[in-house]
Amino acid sequence: MNATDHDPFQLLGEAIQENPRLATMLTQLWRQLDTAQDLAQLFDGICQALAKSFPRSAAQLLRQQSTGDWKVIASAGKVSAVPSSQTQAWMQTDISPGDPAAFSLALDNEPHRLLVLEGVQDLPKRSLQAIAQVTRFAVKRFIENQNKNDRSRRLKAMLTMVQRWQQTDDLISLLNEMAESSTEFFGAERASIFLWDKPKHQLVGRPALGVENGKLVVPDDKGVVGAVVQTGEPRRVDDMLGHEVNRDIDKKLEFHTRSLLCVPLLDRKGKVFGAFELINKLDGNFTTKDEQGLMEVAVHAAAVLESSQQIANLVESRDRIAQAQAAEIQLIGESPAMMQLRKNIDRIAATKLPVLVLGENGSGKEVVSRLIHYQSDRRNQPLVAVNCAALPDTLLESELFGHEKGAFTGAHETKAGKFELASGGTLFLDEIGDMSLPGQAKLLRVLENHVVTRLGGQTDIQTDVRVIAATNQDLPKLVNEKKFRQDLFYRLDVVSVTLPPLRDRGNDILILAQQFLEQFSRKAHREIPMLSSDAKDRLLAHPWPGNIRELRNTMERIAFLCDREVITSEVLPLETSTGPEVHQVSAQLDLAAATDRFQADFISYHLGRTGGNMAQAAKNMGVHRSNLHRKMKQLGLLDEKE
Repeated sequence: MNATDHDPFQLLGEAIQENPRLATMLTQLWRQLDTAQDLAQLFDGICQALAKSFPRSAAQLLRQQSTGDWKVIASAGKVSAVPSSQTQAWMQTDISPGDPAAFSLALDNEPHRLLVLEGVQDLPKRSLQAIAQVTRFAVKRFIENQNKNDRSRRLKAMLTMVQRWQQTDDLISLLNEMAESSTEFFGAERASIFLWDKPKHQLVGRPALGVENGKLVVPDDKGVVGAVVQTGEPRRVDDMLGHEVNRDIDKKLEFHTRSLLCVPLLDRKGKVFGAFELINKLDGNFTTKDEQGLMEVAVHAAAVLESSQQIANLVESRDRIAQAQAAEIQLIGESPAMMQLRKNIDRIAATKLPVLVLGENGSGKEVVSRLIHYQSDRRNQPLVAVNCAALPDTLLESELFGHEKGAFTGAHETKAGKFELASGGTLFLDEIGDMSLPGQAKLLRVLENHVVTRLGGQTDIQTDVRVIAATNQDLPKLVNEKKFRQDLFYRLDVVSVTLPPLRDRGNDILILAQQFLEQFSRKAHREIPMLSSDAKDRLLAHPWPGNIRELRNTMERIAFLCDREVITSEVLPLETSTGPEVHQVSAQLDLAAATDRFQADFISYHLGRTGGNMAQAAKNMGVHRSNLHRKMKQLGLLDEKE
């Protein structure tokens, strides 16, 4: 571990003082981190951020190929070809200053990468170290977030896949359904499930395309599948290990196996009774993530196949997936508003009524919507999310209601819409206020009739969907402005839940801050720092325009970039803000009444922010607690007994 790993915050601060352009680079890099959709976009953005931050400079990212050669995978500016002798020299050191300068950008289980900067001959080594540290941190954070999102998407897709298995009682049909859904889920070309016939020392696999009756019989000690059932260990094979593939089977099937992933099927006692195999990853080779995912799928597949009570076992499998997803959702806070919100969610979840979730950006609308689903009796059915703001009119009908093959140019196959996919479960319509008026009319018809018709189709399809809609906009105002249909508003607003902004949740700010700080400190492999009293005061006084999302990002930066054991107010990366305003007072009141009204509103606002903590509210207002108590009594804000 080098010095930059020990003291990234101090190094970055010193480097920025030495080279102010690093601040510009950091800002642009953070913007790329928030907007990139995948690693390729992030790498392009990193090169762009570096090239724009230093005059007459260029940046390129190189990746080593399996042949040992290096390939440019991202660049910005006018870059030069790098000789192989130079890359070999750079690989011997972590950071190489000069012109060009370079540093390594390593990823777990990935080929070597080098980031090369040209036109930076005057860049001090400490600045280059800071650039390397921040870039590595950005890539690490992006991958962690991507992995978390991938995990959530996989769980949702797995839940939908296992649900389809519930509809099949016949064993052969079940095996075909497992194979078909797994190839789509993992992006493979083929899949087979092998059951072990131990007395005959053979494995029987289905489905097997090109074989009579769709059944493939192979010895239980040959090839990768044989190795898996004999050892009980998963195996991954790519072109480098192609000699392990049983080519006799390839010849029999007139097929070529490029890559293969196989995991064991275990009974309830942990004994192997078969294997689940995927063949030919469509995009590259199977990964560790694929292996872990197939192991999870195999657990549920084994539960179905092992027992004649397939449906009972399948329900249990679905429950485990639903519980895994529900366990990831937390509604943190002890303020009166959050306590009441939990009670409301408990009551709402038990009904089948549509729900409208209101709140500012970053206040947790999606978390609340997911909680409602997973606390309802629909928890084992799909939860399908749709971002209405991202759907243009040309795609809205196809995405929500589906289309038939040939319905329009590019419709090469029949596709079920989101309403069909969510049938029996919940459809989450995010950013509903951004849906166009024509889209609103189509949505209203489905909500009223519970029937969808695919684009280009003639058949009405019944749907059983609970709709949860969310928005940060003022829908009644949009209704008055003729930008949102009044009848759709009434249809959605059967039950509404309003999330309080973080600035109004008092000590919940500190509870959430501590939670995030502990979470990210564990990821950074460091001791959890303490928040000083002045830091807590500043956190409570900050208006948090970005709500929980802003607080989370703030604590993440502290955990990774500040090495202090005690976090004080001056190191909190918070922008100065005047904060929210107290409501205006009517000009029709006389001066005394207007003064009383303003003081009452001002005191109520600060008490609400501190969760009723009078001492903290007095401190935030700059008055003594006894003076606040006396003023509240004068204004009628206290009961007589107080």
